[in-house]
Parts: sequence; structure tokens; C-alpha cells
Amino acid sequence: MSIIREKIRFNNSLVALSGGTTGTTGFTGTTMNLRISLSSSDNLIEYQQEIDRLTQFTTIDLINPVVDGEERRFKLNPTPSANITLNFQFYNVTASTYQTLLTAAGFTANEINNNTLNVLNSFFILDFYDTFDINSQTKIFTTYLTKLNKVPSYTIGASNNNQFYRWYVPLSYLQAETGSTITGYVKFSFYNAKTGKVITFFNNDNISLTTPEYMFFKAELYKNGMTWKFLTSSYPTITAKEIINNTLFANKVNNTVENKDDLKQNPPSGTTYDYKTNTYFIS
Repeated sequence: MSIIREKIRFNNSLVALSGGTTGTTGFTGTTMNLRISLSSSDNLIEYQQEIDRLTQFTTIDLINPVVDGEERRFKLNPTPSANITLNFQFYNVTASTYQTLLTAAGFTANEINNNTLNVLNSFFILDFYDTFDINSQTKIFTTYLTKLNKVPSYTIGASNNNQFYRWYVPLSYLQAETGSTITGYVKFSFYNAKTGKVITFFNNDNISLTTPEYMFFKAELYKNGMTWKFLTSSYPTITAKEIINNTLFANKVNNTVENKDDLKQNPPSGTTYDYKTNTYFIS
């Protein structure tokens, strides 16, 4: 809540003195009526209008506006290929090269083989936008791939149980688009639970581009059959490579991530509670 400080000058020259001239109209000098607005600004509106507006804004603050969360499920379009291959390549700093290996993301072979928590809590992210222009784009939906392979190469198709096979698109977005085909842009990223950082990928087919489009994978939604498809030159193979040498962009992405430690509770070792000393002991 903002506080507005204002200095109000009171004109005391019109105050009628005791025994003043007959017929003089003035003030007593002891009381003053000052209207204070309910809102944080002075507007030329009536009292009831101001009360109604304050009630409306307060209601919105207390009760979140209703959001239509209804979605429609889209699956991979089987034309021209029933399956596609999605390859994620991480940059191995030691080898100074890209590798299709989860170890290149910083995990050890032991962590991967034993499915340690830092591996289990890591996942790939698919974000769908209406445009590749990062200054004006709107994120439409997000989906995740949490079942990691030692080699992060994934086959997507009807016969493969892959989490990226189905996209859940908001109904409100579909209804706002008049055509039967909707063009969008996908961005892939990876949350590394070991480092607490997010790795963003670029489209290997767009490596020669100097615009933000090089990060995105063009895709289409087909409303009639409720299917989706990537539009890339290397289709049906989709290759996403880690973006390197862009610290500013990496920091911007990671500033949106809030990491929390999931710590195990340590209960008291005693079996009996002493309310006087607020301690446990073994009886």
C-alpha cells in the first residue's frame, strides 16, 4: 500500500472574531471538514462510485479471478512419419564437444545407473509459444519429460510410451484461433537437479540464424484431427543442442528458477516428552 503525503494550507483569514460585524459569515476556527479519498489517488468521482470501485478491486485481491483451465489433448501427426527421434546434445566442457550422453550434463555414471535423487529430480521441459520473438511472445502451455535415458535420445510415436507424445493445449487458445491450423514455436530446456540450473537448447537446423528463432522449433497444431507436428528440415530427426557462450541469457533463465532443498526431518531420539523442560528422554 502506497502512502501519499500532502501539505494542506488552512486559510484562517475568514475566521469570524467574537463580536464581529453583523451579517459576516465565517468559520469558528476550531473545526474543518476534509474529504479523504478511499483510493490512493484523487479523482472526480462520487462517493458511491469510489466505494464500488474499491470493493471490486478488493474482491479481486482476495479471490483469484476464474481461469478456464480446460484443455484438449493433441497427439503426434503420423504424416509423413509415424515416429520421430528427438536427440538432446549436451556440451562436454572437458572434451570440448557435443555429446548425446547424460554424463555430459554433469552426472556421473554411478548416479545415472543407480537413479540417484539428482537424476530422478531432473527433467526436460517443452514450452510452446505463439511466436519466436522473445519480446512479444506468449507461452501457451508447458509439458515435461521426466523419464530420463542414459542416452537422451527419445523416439516419439503411438507405439512408444513417451511423455512428449501428447500435448495438452488450452481450449481458450484454440477457440481464439480461427483457422484449422495453428503455427507455434517450441523451446526445449533441461532442469539439472544436481546443479540447480536450467540448460536451454537451440535448433540445430537453425544454427546459421542470428535471430532468436535459432532457439525454437517450428510446429503446427491441426485442430481437425487434434494432432501436432514439427516443421524442421531434418524431420523426422529433431536435434536440440545446448546453448553455450551466452552467460547473460543463461543467467536470465536461471533467475526465474527457485530451488528448495528437500531435507529429511530428524525426529527426537527420546521416547518420552517432558513438558517442563521441553525435551525428550528415554524412559
